Parts: sequence; structure tokens; C-alpha cells
Amino acid sequence: MKLKKLLYIAFTAILALFFFFVSMIISKNFFSTIILKQNYSYFQEERLRISDKPKPSHKQNPAKVSLSKYDKPKYLPDSQNKNVEVEKQEKNDKIIYLTIDDGPSPVTPSILEILENEKVKATFFVVGVNCIKYPKYLKEIYQKGHLIGNHSYSHKYNSIYKDFNHFVEDFKKAQDTIYKIIGIKPKYYRFPGGSLSRVSPQIKKFLDTNGIIYIDWNAITGDSMKNHENLTPEQILKITFSTANKKNRVVLLMHDSFSKKNVIEALPSIIKAFKKQGYKFETIDKIQKPIQFKTKAASH
Repeated sequence: MKLKKLLYIAFTAILALFFFFVSMIISKNFFSTIILKQNYSYFQEERLRISDKPKPSHKQNPAKVSLSKYDKPKYLPDSQNKNVEVEKQEKNDKIIYLTIDDGPSPVTPSILEILENEKVKATFFVVGVNCIKYPKYLKEIYQKGHLIGNHSYSHKYNSIYKDFNHFVEDFKKAQDTIYKIIGIKPKYYRFPGGSLSRVSPQIKKFLDTNGIIYIDWNAITGDSMKNHENLTPEQILKITFSTANKKNRVVLLMHDSFSKKNVIEALPSIIKAFKKQGYKFETIDKIQKPIQFKTKAASH
């Protein structure tokens, strides 16, 4: 009797242990399934929440990141790319600024006719005494849309550069003369002989203080050389393009004078040759940052 009782107790204990382990396994799987479902739901919600975030537009400023020279980005924002393209384009543009000194003169109408036929604008650096002699031609230059610059009143080196006061007097006299004829005072000045010599720092400072920009040249036609009247059209073209020397920015010097009419006769060929090489003609007020060149030419 006792043996049967012990076997019954043992069987019951084993059976209880069996059901205990089975219930544990079932519970573990049940809770794992719930956890997995919760995790899946969480990740689904996260994914949807992230996808619903508004995408940054081009107008938003990108985060500022400090980059070393080895970590430079391989791309730039659109605006920066455009600025780089414009800057490259400006550097690659071929522009010539045709500057004509010493007028007006009896040959001014011939020059204006050539410029009109070629649809080109130029900058005329005029001399005060010649403006008084030929006011009609000064008005014609201005009315046809060309730029007027001051090239002194007397064009006499010994007087202009004698001292600071003489320069200022000559400059103002030229400004006043031009103003009386066409009603404007030029903002650009060309030193007789150029700024390379004779011009003191005091004179340059005076022009800077008064907002006057002085412009030299970096190419010549040859009409300021000795025996220029003997130059052939072929020689004039050769001198012009040898001094222009494939520059992207050419400030070409020539003169409005009866004694230099051979260069004026060569002007249509000069213009056509520059156009053929892809140059665009502009007046010097289109120069973004006017440059004072140090290209020496013969006295003019």
C-alpha cells in the first residue's frame, strides 16, 4: 500500500514538472511574439515618421561644416556653381576697349562714321582746347552714345606736371569746358603720356578722392610712334595685334588727329580683325574694376 502511494506521488510530481516546463516554453514563445510585433510596429511607425518629414528645399541653408583641405566636397550648391560659371565666363570673355585720345578734331566725323558702320562704341579722351575749337564734334561724340573722358585741358606736359597745383588747375579747367558744352563732367581721366611717369602720388590721391578713375592702355596702334605717318595698314595691324598679344582684356590706344589719319583709315580693318577673333567692344565704364596699366608707349 505504501509503495503504491509513493509511486502515485512520484508520478504526480513528474507530471507537474512536465506541465510546468511545457507552460514555460509556451509562455516564452507567446511573449517573444508579442515583443516582435511591438518592435515591428515601432519600426514601421518610425519609418513612416521619417518619410513624412519635409525634404529640405534649395532655399534652406545647408548645415555649416568645417572642412579641411582634404575634405572638400565634390559638389557645390547651385548658386555657388552658377557664380563659379559666371566668374569663369567673365575671365574667358574677350573684350576690347577702344580708346581714342586728343580730339575732337577735323577727322572726328570720319571716326564716328566708321564706328557707326561697325556698330561699335568707343571711349574718347578729349582735350579741353580742342573741345573749344570743335564743340560741334564733341556734342556729336556724346550724342552718338560714346563715352567721354578727360585728357587734360592743354596737353602740355611741362605745364600739367609742373606741380600739383598746376595739374589741378588744368584738370578742373578741362572738366568745366566739357561740362559747358555737353552738360556732364567726365568720371574718367587719361594722363597725357600715361600714368607711368611724371605723375606724383599726390596727383593720384587727388583723383581718387574726387572719384575720378584714371585709365592707361595695354595695347597700341602705333600712331604714337616716331614716323607713324609712314606706317602702312599692314604694319598698323601688326603693331596692334603684337601689343594686344592675345589678351582677354585689351585697352587699345589710338588718336583723333589729322596727322594720324592713316591709322584712322586702318580702323575698319582693326575692328573687323578683333571681331573675327571673338572680341566684344565696350566702353571703359563697363570695366568692373578699372585697371591702371603700366604699358609704356611713345609720347602722345
